[in-house]
Formats: sequence, structure tokens, C-alpha cells
Amino acid sequence: MKKSFRILCLILALALSFSMFVACDSGEEETESKEAETTATETETEEVHPDIVKKDYGTEYFLKIMQDSNTVKYYWVEESEGDAMSEALFARQEKVRDYLGVEVVCESLGGHTTYTEGFKTAIKNKDDSVHTMITHVHSGIEGMITGNYLRDYNTIDEINLDADYWKQDFMEGLALNDKMYLGNSNFNILYTHVVAFNKTMMEQYDDALESDVYTMVTDYKWTLDQMIGLASLVYIDKTADGKTEDDTFGLTGVQWVPFIGFLHASDIQYIDINDAGTYAVSVYNDVNQSKTAALVEKLSEMVASDYAWFKYRIEPTPEVKLYTGRALMSLEATNSLPTLCEYDIDFGILPYPMYDEAQASVGYRHLQWGGYTVIPSYTANPTMVAETLEMLSFFSDDVNITFYEKLIGKQVADAPLDRAMLDIVWDTICSEFGQAYTEASGGWLYMLPELTQVNATSNLASYVKSKEASSNKAIKKFLATVSKLGGN
Repeated sequence: MKKSFRILCLILALALSFSMFVACDSGEEETESKEAETTATETETEEVHPDIVKKDYGTEYFLKIMQDSNTVKYYWVEESEGDAMSEALFARQEKVRDYLGVEVVCESLGGHTTYTEGFKTAIKNKDDSVHTMITHVHSGIEGMITGNYLRDYNTIDEINLDADYWKQDFMEGLALNDKMYLGNSNFNILYTHVVAFNKTMMEQYDDALESDVYTMVTDYKWTLDQMIGLASLVYIDKTADGKTEDDTFGLTGVQWVPFIGFLHASDIQYIDINDAGTYAVSVYNDVNQSKTAALVEKLSEMVASDYAWFKYRIEPTPEVKLYTGRALMSLEATNSLPTLCEYDIDFGILPYPMYDEAQASVGYRHLQWGGYTVIPSYTANPTMVAETLEMLSFFSDDVNITFYEKLIGKQVADAPLDRAMLDIVWDTICSEFGQAYTEASGGWLYMLPELTQVNATSNLASYVKSKEASSNKAIKKFLATVSKLGGN
């Protein structure tokens, strides 16, 4: 490699010498050459923009945020606060201001039970006080769609859904009767769940693994059984009086929202398109029944084991946090990772495991919990709204890089393996009918945590039997309502 580098340097040196000789032969040619170089440099440094003509709208763009799973500070700052992410956000806002004459203004609309009220009122009154909103991941979405409050992205010519900064496949997966109401692009700050681990503790178990955990992920060997097997190596009964929160465990977390992701990580969906071509409950159909049953059994055994400590949502069980040094691995929301950075712990990040190696063709899957970008059905200037959102999506790379660094607590260059794991997580973000439209589909999301808790009162078969018929009826009614909506 070094030899090749020296040869390359020699070739470049000879080329430079030859160009200097030719330039000295003619002052006129030297001048022309410098002018050409200047032009080329100016072309190379010229700002690249999406396919939008520069203009001056001289207006404000009101972005609203549902606060439970997103925060204003991840999308907008009033002024740079000196840290890398706020500087990147402010720079993005300046580009929009300079190119379109649009001042981005952002504020919270409240929690998941109330955030749609102000949004709907603004559209009814046509007061143009909201131009785009980041929603909850499922609360309130059906009502905004059936009430005709959202614009179909297919009708917005100014947004280039074929561009790589738009997640078109993701959006098409949530389309209803070919209408796309829910947007997702590089502008969306993603929120999901990962398996965080204590790097110092993990070194003690290197000999028990066929390869390091990062390599297991990239080789598609990071499976549920591998994660459980690794976790089972760790249990230290500190007080010798049985399993308590003072012990050391292989895997910890909250047995609620983080557990939902295991179903999708196993490539199983609650609701999917059936053989008749319509959405229906799929978690227990002929394709998924045995796999879902096995998944429930594996997770139930894991929860009840000595090596795992899980706090069930509604119980007053204390949590065992990764930063205490008493957990090898922990199920963590990505937006909680900055909290880990505040403690003296060297932690790494892994994606949720696949069900088994046969799933390698599908790969890893992670549920998106950050909400969706929606555009109201009424705006006074829809072209301005669309072009501003297009600009924000186009110029989000620097924001996302600094967000990575906020999550892992260090420069991306200093943690390339964790950066690679986050790339895998973000690249495999998914959603589905049963998550985004859970109110219309019977509320299946909490099936796994409910069925796998210790002393669960229902089994999988009875759970499905009690909900399947009514859910399919509700789905059919919802789709029929959507099909009657006019285009926006």
C-alpha cells in the first residue's frame, strides 16, 4: 500500500513539473490556466440546492412538533447555542432564509392526547398558523386523515419523492388507497430502540463468543438466540438472597414500548395485506403463527430468568440502569442515549436482533417512534410550504451527523463501529399499518409486553381470538372512509 502511495506521489510530482514547464513557456497560457482554475474552483464551491428556483417569499414557515416523542430543539433553534447540533440547525435555517426568504419558526403543540386540536382548529379557521407538523407515531393520526386535515404527498409537485433524502419506500408502506399522508425524510429526527451495552463488561465475555458483537451484526449472526445466550452468561447475586435490583444482570430494560420492537425485528407485522389484497390481522396467520408463538415463548422465558431484570410499565419495580455498571446490555430508546453520555461508562450500540439467521435476506428491522411529517390540507401558499420542506430535507445531512454525535457522546470519527451500527439502525427503520393506524386497527401494539409479563393472564391464541374479528372489521371501515376522501 505504501509502495503504491509513493508511486502515485511520483506521478503527481512529474505531472506538476510538466505543467509548470509548459506554463513558464507562455505567460499568456499561464494567465488562461489561472482563470480556468478560478472558474473551476468557483463551480466546485457553489452551493448545491434542490431543483427549486431562488426567490423571496418574505414570510414565516410555522413548524409544529408533538412534544412526547420529539423536541423542538432537535428541529429548530432561535439562535446557535455553540454546540455542534444547534450550529447545524441554525445553518440549515439560514440556507432556507437566504434562498427562499422564509423564516422557519417552531413550537410545541402539546402531548399525544391534545396535539391535534390546535392543528385542526388552524385548518378550520384557515389562519395559516401551521404549515407542517411532526406527529405522534400513532395517536390522533386516523382522525386527521378521515377528517380531511392532511394533504396527500402524491399531489405535491414541488416535493421530489424520488430524491434519496426522502424515504419513499417507507411512505409507500403507509399509503392508504394509494394516498400518502405520512412523510418521512432526512428532516425527521429518528427515534427508535437499540441494544446498548457496557463495553468494559463485554470484554470479559469475548472468549465465549465466536466473534465480537459488532462483527456478529455485520455478518448477520446477531439473532435473538445469540442475544439471549450472551445475556444468560451474566448474573451476579450480590446479596445471596435471590434476584433483586441490587444484582448484576445480562439484560435490562422496561417491558413496555421497547418490547414492541421485538415483533418487527423478527419480521412479523400485526397488520398486513392478505391474499385478498386488503389489510387484515396477520400476527397469527398461517405464515406467522408458529414464529410468533415461539417468539412469545422465548421472551417470556427471558423475562422470568435470573439473568434479566425488566420493569413492567405499570408496576413499581425499580429499574437497573446500564450506567450503574450492573447490566451488560440494556434496551434503550435512542433519545435516552445522551443521558448515558453523562455517566462514566463506555457504552456501545447494537441493533435489535433478527429472529434467526434465515432472516438475513430481510435483515434487521427497527420501529420508527419519532412521528411523521404531515402537511395540512389548507395552507395559503402550498408552493412555499412544499419548497421549504424540500429545502429542510435536502440540507439535513449535517444536522443528522451532529445528532449521531449527541447520541454516542463523542465525535463520529472516534466511534466508527457505533456509527456503523447507527447506520444499520436508521437504514432499517420501518413502520406498518398496525403501528401508524393502531386506533383504527384495534390497538395491537402492546401484545408482546402484555403476553410476556410474569404471570400473564392471557396466552397468544386467546389474545388473538378476542381481538381479531373486531380489528378486521374496524380496518375495513377505516379504509372505506379513506377511499371516499377527495384529493388534497
